[in-house]
Amino acid sequence: MEEPAKKKQRIVSEDYDDDNEDELITDMERFQKSLLEQCLCGIPESSLRKPFVNSSRSSGVRGGVLSEWDPERTLEYISGLQLLFELAIKQNKRRRMCRRVVNVCEALTRNEYGIIDQLIDLSCTSNKFVSFTASRALASFFIITKNTEERWLERLTHSLVNTSSPSQMLFTLDIIKRVVEHKDYGVTPGDDSESQYSPPNCDYLDVSESEGLDSTPVKAMCVKALESKWSVLVNKFDAILGSYTPQHESAVITFLDLWESIISVKANLSVIDTKLFYSQLDSLVVLLNNNVPGIIWRHLLGLFNEVLCYGSTLSLQDNLPEEPCSLAHVVVRAVKDWRLLDGLPYRHGSGRFGGGSGDGDRPLLQKLVLLVLKSVAVTVKETRSDTSDSSLGSEAEDLDADMAVIERSIREVLRQLDQCVKNLMPFHPVMPLSQWVVQLFHDQDDSLIEGMVCCLDVAVGLFYRGPPQNELAQMLSPTLTFVQFIKAVSHDHEVLLDYLVSNETCFLLYLLRFLKYIKRNWHEFVSCCGRDLDDTMTVLIRLRISINRLVSKSLFPYNIAPVLHLLGKCESRYDGIDN
Repeated sequence: MEEPAKKKQRIVSEDYDDDNEDELITDMERFQKSLLEQCLCGIPESSLRKPFVNSSRSSGVRGGVLSEWDPERTLEYISGLQLLFELAIKQNKRRRMCRRVVNVCEALTRNEYGIIDQLIDLSCTSNKFVSFTASRALASFFIITKNTEERWLERLTHSLVNTSSPSQMLFTLDIIKRVVEHKDYGVTPGDDSESQYSPPNCDYLDVSESEGLDSTPVKAMCVKALESKWSVLVNKFDAILGSYTPQHESAVITFLDLWESIISVKANLSVIDTKLFYSQLDSLVVLLNNNVPGIIWRHLLGLFNEVLCYGSTLSLQDNLPEEPCSLAHVVVRAVKDWRLLDGLPYRHGSGRFGGGSGDGDRPLLQKLVLLVLKSVAVTVKETRSDTSDSSLGSEAEDLDADMAVIERSIREVLRQLDQCVKNLMPFHPVMPLSQWVVQLFHDQDDSLIEGMVCCLDVAVGLFYRGPPQNELAQMLSPTLTFVQFIKAVSHDHEVLLDYLVSNETCFLLYLLRFLKYIKRNWHEFVSCCGRDLDDTMTVLIRLRISINRLVSKSLFPYNIAPVLHLLGKCESRYDGIDN
């Protein structure tokens, strides 16, 4: 039986806890309301700190630990933290911050109340809503703070390899993914105009450029924290994918997206920081089979296509890195020998590729076709680079022998790709790849141009002795591709000009290489164009005139002289003047 003194102490404590909880909820409501008004100056200092003091482990309050609260109260509290961090990020971008917002964020950064550790503890919660909200709040916190403690990231990444729960892994993966994908762009005039300026009576701070948001260091810290765990983590997800079940979908997709984000050039991370993350990709190719649903195919293909960033990076390099080359070899072999294309879940339901009637998954097919074209281009470029210093004699003969082997392999891969696409898309049976590649990607400018660059580079790499006497000559004809392309844009040279001015595609690279190709192979170009020669040259001539007009006014954004020179050369050949 409980002693009277202890019973009395328990009753008093419980009454205190109930009163304290009501007070805490009131303080948090006021805190959130002020955050929505974008200023904390109206809250007295004593009230401002109460939500954090009362949730501190050292507060002496029995209900003071977040993991012990009821879910509704926890969600409200974490949502308040999320609002705080998001407001701090927004105000920092505008270079004007509420002083109270800065002070509270700095206090949390110093871990005065132990709140960040408690948020990390919530990775173990079984409540998905609480877990989701806490991961978002932590991601925003890491972005806004300039002094992230390594031990926080170590705790998070350590949990990745010490749990068998994909949902618990999702907590940390989502945090790191959001940090890595964050863009430190400033607010442009007109954006969120109703809150461009501080509220009246706000004691604000002007943020200097040096104090502005720069998430690069914390991105590097997140990636560094993952490094030592990465091999184990990849093996874990390899096993999860090998016995895939739908309840693992979110964790798998987040993991693949994080992997893609880390190696993406958009993440602005150094090659040294990300080199490790290019390894172990080869083993994932075999996971592209009938047992894996379309959504996982899509994210795997996205990852592989990011590694084989041909148009933006690999096509410009003289010596290709080992990792993308290895991946390209595996993809080529998977298509040629493992019937990779047969496993594509193009449709859902019954029938071929799981489909019956209705449209299939065109974006998925586009991703797969682009991956194959990139893999072929990388394989050819690597072979050519390895033997680029071959001179006449035995070394030249070795080059011919190597390229003959590569050509046979590539011909088989492209034959299977052509058959796969024509089984799934309503293309004419005799239409060559060089033409249907334009029709397949007509709604995806970046993929279209990159696919055209791949086809062109493969043709140039294989046709160094002239077009082969087999179906590859038409299958990879650069001229047929270009003629089909200008037909797709209705012979509008302004579209080509827009592509050149924009930095969203690799059209400059494509046009420069294509013009060099037709300059060297003029007679083939004329013969291949046939009745389309006049229309094709009219587009190129008008393009030259438009570029010249912009250059004369100093309006072209970069040095376009090499393209102008080649356009002039082609025009001269067309006019019968052979310079």
